[in-house]
Amino acid sequence: MSFDIEKMNKLPPEARFFDVNKIWYFPNGWVVRMLYPTPITPNQITFLSLVFGLLSAGFYVSGRPDALVWGAIFLYEKVFLDNVDGNLARVRGTSSRFGRFFDSLTDFASTVLVYIGISFYLVQTTGDAKFWFLGLFGLLVCFMQSTFFVFYLVGYTSRVGSYDKNRVDESITEEDHAAVEGDESLKWVLRLQTLFIWAYGWQDRLVEKLDFISRKLARVPETDEALREWFGDRFFLTAISPLCLCTNNVLLAIFCLLGQVELFLILLISVTNFYWMGLLAWKVSRKRFAASE
Repeated sequence: MSFDIEKMNKLPPEARFFDVNKIWYFPNGWVVRMLYPTPITPNQITFLSLVFGLLSAGFYVSGRPDALVWGAIFLYEKVFLDNVDGNLARVRGTSSRFGRFFDSLTDFASTVLVYIGISFYLVQTTGDAKFWFLGLFGLLVCFMQSTFFVFYLVGYTSRVGSYDKNRVDESITEEDHAAVEGDESLKWVLRLQTLFIWAYGWQDRLVEKLDFISRKLARVPETDEALREWFGDRFFLTAISPLCLCTNNVLLAIFCLLGQVELFLILLISVTNFYWMGLLAWKVSRKRFAASE
């Protein structure tokens, strides 16, 4: 089967929007094309991205004078491979629920360890323990912002009908249990799904509740057409795409190279929080105004 770069995309051409994260992946297509005929699997790429994430965190706590530089280099490599795995799976037609959860859980583990690493670095270099609070609070903010973007992205892709490996609600259902009973090989999928719910469930519930309140404030009726329009706002998706975990990690790497880790955390906690809350308020007010006309 010949290589078809179009299959890398989760969305058909007519449904796509500009995703800021694509800026960081400009060589991605070339790498996927090179890997396509090889026996290397997407899950192996995911595992390698985890290794790079661990190496990044390791350099941050190493005490080396060039810790920030090497931490940033390996962090970007982790981010890049984190995109290659999914694209390779889609091009080959091997996307799976196992890969979906494996990828998300490696992201979770890498992000937690990297933020612990930069917190340790700041405490070690300044002698000020308050950076533990700043770093760990930044970690929570990072996860919430990323979940906010993913919630609306999955809400859009699920309604477009182009990508069925992610669900808006990843709670384990009776159908999931029935699938395992019919196919023993799916046990690991269920195990990873359970871990996923433990890691991300609280974030998903908070964002889902926030969206519910926002739709009520915006007077959006609970009809398929109204919800399709609410989640199909491609300008809004473009505007919130910088909140993705990928962009967060790339910006962290850039600030590390500049030696400004503390500034990154301050901006993350303040400016980007005001940014996404302002965008959501704008979305609500725009819809409310349209409904009142």
